[in-house]
Amino acid sequence: MSEITEFVAEPLPEAPAEHDRILLFDDAFNLCPSPDGGIWWPREGFAGIVPPPELLPVGRIGERRVLAARVGDEREDALSLRSLFGETDAAERAALGAAKQRLQWVWDHRFCGRCGRQTRWHEGEYALYCAHCERRHYPRLSPCIIIAIRNGDWLLLGRSHRHPPDLWSLIAGFIEPGESAEQAVAREVAEETGIAVTNVRYQGSESWPFPHQLMLGYVADFAGGELQRAEDELAGLDWFHRDALPRVPGDWTIAGRLIRLVAGGESDA
Repeated sequence: MSEITEFVAEPLPEAPAEHDRILLFDDAFNLCPSPDGGIWWPREGFAGIVPPPELLPVGRIGERRVLAARVGDEREDALSLRSLFGETDAAERAALGAAKQRLQWVWDHRFCGRCGRQTRWHEGEYALYCAHCERRHYPRLSPCIIIAIRNGDWLLLGRSHRHPPDLWSLIAGFIEPGESAEQAVAREVAEETGIAVTNVRYQGSESWPFPHQLMLGYVADFAGGELQRAEDELAGLDWFHRDALPRVPGDWTIAGRLIRLVAGGESDA
């Protein structure tokens, strides 16, 4: 399956076409399973929903348009988007993440944040527009950094309070106003671990829709200091030899790819 294509703004559809792919979310932005137990709704199944929800164009997978909608109350049978991410391919993950983020953006900006009036779609542009104060509201993204820190054959890993007790990952955090991504790397590492890093180099990025993050991935070298775990941020912090790593995120995450990059010695630039 091809990667999701770049989004092209188009009019909101009056009805789905035969080959469109439809995603339905409940009020908690969890996925509603389709009649066959999958995640993609056929046009026939969608047509039976009363009242019909407004469909939002998300993008395309190959030649098929991806549409999404919210269908109301929280559902007991709804599927957690996070739990599905590791079971889908890259194109589907991109579509699922884009759908969730766009629907949440529309819900959060149905009223203008400046004057409180109701917004509407801006013709020819993927934006919500307030006719009263002439303000446009665009989909929100929050840039973050995530960093693999190495010290020779050792890799620094942390354990989040939100993760299972045996899952270890990388240091990460939001970029603050006025910072470059590299400055955010130095600050977050110092705040959460107490150490300093050097030779910071960019490796790639990943969209992470929980809720609307763009993860910028880096590798860096240990430059000194003693570990001082930020207890409010991390439940654990330690160095692990690259040949004896604990359970870490899968390769479908940028965290997993960065960890394996360092463990495999491919970051020795």
